[in-house]
Amino acid sequence: MLRLLFFAILGVALLVGSHYFLYRSLVGLFSLTNPWLKDGLLIIFAFLSASFVIASIVAHKSQAPFSRFFYFSAAAWLGLAVNLVIAVCLIRLTANLVALANCSVSLSHLSIGMFILALLFSAYGFHNAFHPQIKIIDVSLKNLPAAWKGKKIVQLSDIHLGHIHGTASLQDLVTQTNAQDPDLILITGDLFDGMDSNLNDFIQPLNSLRADKGIFFVTGNHETYLGLDKTFAVLNQTPVKVLNNETVDIDGLQIVGISYPIRGEAGSSGKLPNYGSYISAFRDLDRTKPGILMHHAPTSLDQAQAAGIALQLSGHTHKGQIWPFSLITWLIYGKYHYGLHARGDFQIYTTNGACTWGPPMRTGNTPEIPVFRLQ
Repeated sequence: MLRLLFFAILGVALLVGSHYFLYRSLVGLFSLTNPWLKDGLLIIFAFLSASFVIASIVAHKSQAPFSRFFYFSAAAWLGLAVNLVIAVCLIRLTANLVALANCSVSLSHLSIGMFILALLFSAYGFHNAFHPQIKIIDVSLKNLPAAWKGKKIVQLSDIHLGHIHGTASLQDLVTQTNAQDPDLILITGDLFDGMDSNLNDFIQPLNSLRADKGIFFVTGNHETYLGLDKTFAVLNQTPVKVLNNETVDIDGLQIVGISYPIRGEAGSSGKLPNYGSYISAFRDLDRTKPGILMHHAPTSLDQAQAAGIALQLSGHTHKGQIWPFSLITWLIYGKYHYGLHARGDFQIYTTNGACTWGPPMRTGNTPEIPVFRLQ
């Protein structure tokens, strides 16, 4: 509870502080002196600082079109605000460098130019967020059965279906995935956003997924926010099979699924999931056969390697999603925050995800659908 309270206070402080910073910057950069204009701007930025929190609460309570529009707008503003803060910092930096060079520049003109660039950069990010790209990755697994050589596995992660990424986004992912003719589809958590939208709308697109060897799913942190009962009620009406701390053998390739720990469970407050979950999932693991671990977060690599896992598939980080937040995910997870990395016979791939959470924006990277070709 103390940790949650700390992050809640930190989040509020960042939201309020950044919006006040933007307000003061606009007043200073454009030399605004009219008290009515200044007071009006202060009220607007005060509302904007709380808009995403308010919209999230409203969206949980109501599924009305206005609620969805309010949530989308507040989330979009949050992404734009990040780029506006960066623009203000660049304006200040540029103005200081120009002053050091004994040159002059119109601060208002410089500000307008930087804000236009921020808007264009944001527009690119909004477009990029809804256009995931196929990424082909060749992976060599020790003791891979002949039946799996040359086969393809598609990883889907961090789709966050809900108020922003709806049926159209899901159908686009299904179309791109099926076009790869995958033998196996592995969904590594955060399929749903955690908002109480009409989840039954996603059943038909999920039923359109095609993979000869099956479609498997493990929960992410957002499924625990949504409620596992709601998550499983939807997936039980689709060909997607939930792996809840268990292992399945498919023609000599072992698929291990670790569920994301629910808040309050042992281990759920730290980086490691409940150790008992690993014991249960790895109990039937055959070390003479390659194993692929589905685990939402790129953590607990030592346990996975010690258990004989050949490849761990994770997501969760979004690789920061919006620049420069990739620096934060790198600080938390190190080099494992994105990409393919090897430690002996053990490998891990962390995807940046197919969609977005919060701001419908991707300026730090392009969303992806990883396709693994087994060798």
